[in-house]
Amino acid sequence: MTGDGSEPGKSKMRPMIAARVLAFVFFLSGAASLLYQVSWQRLLTLHYGVGAVAVALIVSVYMFGLGVGALLGGELAERTRDRLGLFCVVHLALALFGAFSMPLIDWLGRATAGAEYVIALPCMFALLSVPTVLMGVTLPLLIKVFTDMEVEFLSAVGFLYFVNTLGAAAGAVFASYVAISFFGLPGAVCSGVALNLVLVALIALVRRMPIAPGEGAAGSVPQSAECGEGLGRCAYALVAVTGFAAMGYETVWFRMIGVLVKDSPYAFSSVLAMYLLGVACGSYWVLRCLRRRPLVSRTRLYFLLQFLIGLCAATIVIVYYYLSRHTAFGMLTEFSFQADLHPSLAIFAGSAKRSWWIDLFLLTDVFLWPALFLLVPTLLMGAGFPLISSLALSRGGRQGATVGRVCFFNILGNVLGAFVTVFVLLPVIGTERTVACFAVAGLAFGLLIHRIGRINLRLPARLAVVVLLAVLLVALLPAQGGLYDIMHVPPPPFPGATRHFEEDVDAVVVTYERGDRIMNYINGQRHGSRPGPLFYGEAVEALSHVADPEHVLIVGCGAGNIVEAVLDCPEVEAVTLVELSEALVKNLRKVTSLRRLLDSERLNVIIDDGRRHLYRTDTVYDAILMDPLRTTTAGSNNLHSREFFELARSRLGPGGIVMVGGLHDYRVVARTLLSVFDHVQAYRNFCIASCAPFERDRTRQQQYLCRLTNAERARIAGVSMVLAGPEEVRDATEGSPENRDWFPVSEYYIGLALRDRFWENPADPHVR
Repeated sequence: MTGDGSEPGKSKMRPMIAARVLAFVFFLSGAASLLYQVSWQRLLTLHYGVGAVAVALIVSVYMFGLGVGALLGGELAERTRDRLGLFCVVHLALALFGAFSMPLIDWLGRATAGAEYVIALPCMFALLSVPTVLMGVTLPLLIKVFTDMEVEFLSAVGFLYFVNTLGAAAGAVFASYVAISFFGLPGAVCSGVALNLVLVALIALVRRMPIAPGEGAAGSVPQSAECGEGLGRCAYALVAVTGFAAMGYETVWFRMIGVLVKDSPYAFSSVLAMYLLGVACGSYWVLRCLRRRPLVSRTRLYFLLQFLIGLCAATIVIVYYYLSRHTAFGMLTEFSFQADLHPSLAIFAGSAKRSWWIDLFLLTDVFLWPALFLLVPTLLMGAGFPLISSLALSRGGRQGATVGRVCFFNILGNVLGAFVTVFVLLPVIGTERTVACFAVAGLAFGLLIHRIGRINLRLPARLAVVVLLAVLLVALLPAQGGLYDIMHVPPPPFPGATRHFEEDVDAVVVTYERGDRIMNYINGQRHGSRPGPLFYGEAVEALSHVADPEHVLIVGCGAGNIVEAVLDCPEVEAVTLVELSEALVKNLRKVTSLRRLLDSERLNVIIDDGRRHLYRTDTVYDAILMDPLRTTTAGSNNLHSREFFELARSRLGPGGIVMVGGLHDYRVVARTLLSVFDHVQAYRNFCIASCAPFERDRTRQQQYLCRLTNAERARIAGVSMVLAGPEEVRDATEGSPENRDWFPVSEYYIGLALRDRFWENPADPHVR
């Protein structure tokens, strides 16, 4: 017993436990933040579209709120005595907002759906500013708590940044793969609310523990390591520049990996999780390095990290390109390109069509490709954040305010980097040259490294190394479009085909042309081919059920087959084509026959999100024909949910028809259509729906088909064969779930596929 009657070591154990509990709290805080981000971003795209402009605005508003919150949190951390109490209030407020967030965001979306972005942007910011500012407040507050415990500043920043970012990575994966896949968007948001409430309980517990100085959980870099270094306000300019580059790299990586994994709905969370994992490990790694070598110059180390980021990011792209082009490594790219689902669940089906290791690769490639491209560069990025925070810290302290300002300028750079990369660099100079620009900018930091160890580096030597490496990287990086040429593997009928390439704000489009044959890819996913009697047949079958098809809406251009079929109908007076990808339209215009088609006087081409267009117009259509990207593509539920079909029905005239193509398992979509329309008919790859009974005009159908060859008519006959009439569809889909805006069953296919495979129907075609 000690003199005060307590047990030996007990007074030290409680503060140590408190510090560890706080670290766990910050891990959960990061997880909750990403659960909210993934869910809220998905909710907002329902009303503002999935186009590049809409997504960039949503992400920018979210991030800017975090930056403002960090700036505010830094000042509050310096002025507030009960920081843990404020931390508790913040998470209580987040839980409260989260509990009501879905109806609030839905209300805002419906109130401003179809509005110009100059109106939607302030509305988004007004709503999201509350939770994002609250989230941004948390890091400076907790940094101040740890430094009050006499944990050295760099150790506190590095350790808490590591813990929080690791939690964010876990939250990103859990949001998509578990919460949304099995429980929909409400499941993800409720998980975030639950985590906030758990945090509040844990913080209340910690506040009852005595927290004595010197009891940090992270281990400290010795105070002598500061060595009087500091960059002052210059650090904020540096962190803005490096934040700009970091978000630029992230945008490029999302685009490259999106092509490899076909814009999978799980790609965003997988890439983001791998990015955050690298950042988290980097922040922890730099602490270990500095504990072993405390006298290392932090300024030179920070500059060296930026130099290595540029070198590594470009080198990885170069190595991938040449290995894929000249070695068996290219088989991995081919396997990913030929698979439609990422992750593919074929390994659970027990199919003998492929080797088990290929199925295992396709199950995990949505993580393996991000690991290849960005794990090493993001590890270096993560190491830089604690360093620049310590270099920004003045001798007067104010640790919370310093971290808040660093976060703010970092996020400001992130937002600018995203906008410049998406709207300027990628469409103007392409992916390869964008990588080169960021790499050269990173190499330029080598000019600021005056010494490595005991070796002094003169300016001419530094300049020579930087210039030589920059020239080598630019020379070795493939030409514009070369990287995507390696990723695309055209089918056998296209050897020696002419390749048309277009990269723009919204997508990467590759079109192969050989004679009268055309094959079209959008972000790596096959989307339309010519001759295309199957697509032509979809349109013919739908229009033959419309009494007077004067005005037709087509959502999704593909290779123009549906547009051609509709324009071939003399009764059609006006055709509106809504296509999300301007790059696709530009690329198709490079093909002479398609340019004539797209220039038809009866055709009005609108570049917009299909759902957003219906919000923005009061036009009544006689038929709405849709064959967009497959239902398992990111954002596809926006065009396959019950709420969308209700919107489409409100824009149909009496006896109007909706045709939904591109279906490989029609159960969910057909069931969803039945929840809106009285009559649904299922075919091999598409469904038609109407509020009126179906009546086919066979004379008109034959007029359409007479323009085709006998072989094409034979193929269309198979397409037009009704698999299930209205009553059969109703019986066959009994018990199947519906796609709802908040429950994207078809898009986030893992939940339905695994339930069918292991709990309900082992033979379900979703598992492939």
